[in-house]
Amino acid sequence: MQDYQWSYHSYMNLLRGVLKVMEEDWQKTAQELGITQAEQHILWILYMEDQATMSRVADIGLWDLSTVMQIIKRLREKQLVKIEKNDNDLRVSYVSLTTEGEAVRESSSNKSHHLLDFLNDYGEKSDEHRAMLEEFHHFLEEVNAQFHGREFVDWVAKTKS
Repeated sequence: MQDYQWSYHSYMNLLRGVLKVMEEDWQKTAQELGITQAEQHILWILYMEDQATMSRVADIGLWDLSTVMQIIKRLREKQLVKIEKNDNDLRVSYVSLTTEGEAVRESSSNKSHHLLDFLNDYGEKSDEHRAMLEEFHHFLEEVNAQFHGREFVDWVAKTKS
């Protein structure tokens, strides 16, 4: 039991440390663009989806629907997204990027990301390092499939660039 507790402590803190680097980069980028991390995340989801229902955004973003509705409302006020009714079923609305929203999203893609830079540099060191990163990526897919479903993992794979 002692070994398991140590492993839990170690994994939790090491993962938190890595996520902290990612979150800080994401937050800095969003702040520079005058938006929040969540708003930036939705801009990217809409870019990848072209258009999506709020329920779809909630599923992909791993949020509650009410959270997505609040974030979309703010993005709409900032004129970064538009909402259009489905012509065949007026109960269904689609959210998509405006020209301004696409410009903000594009600007976010040009920012530096310390964790990604590190991973790229690490993978270039040797075939062994690259193989280890590929295995780690597979591990992350399996963890996410377990907790968020295969559909989420498939979406990430489909939309990677």
